[in-house]
Amino acid sequence: DTTEVERLYNAIKNFPGVAEESINDVFHNDAPPMVEEKIFLLMPMSGRTWAGKAPPARTAKSLTKETGNLSFAVKTKGAYHYLYFPDDGSNTRNHVGNQQFFQRGGEMTQTEIVDLCITRMVSDFESK
Repeated sequence: DTTEVERLYNAIKNFPGVAEESINDVFHNDAPPMVEEKIFLLMPMSGRTWAGKAPPARTAKSLTKETGNLSFAVKTKGAYHYLYFPDDGSNTRNHVGNQQFFQRGGEMTQTEIVDLCITRMVSDFESK
């Protein structure tokens, strides 16, 4: 859905002096925890337990962020890279794939993140 991107693009044209800094601030600090929260809600939990088993990804600090200029990504940490299988569509006898919880988590927050970017641009523009 590109409507949110178009809305952000139009706001960037209106606030050219502060847009990049404002968006980077949101993308590096505020947006990743918002996306992580939605992903955690969508993640499956197996309910399996045994001695020495790590906590499930949904209840552990299993995600990390990677930031760049005008970008961020939410990724899994080392021990939780197995989330690739239920997320991407891979199937085995033991679980169902193609749950797309990373993509759906991002989509669930896109309007909120764009609203926050625009609000930040306006407040930064007014304070300068």
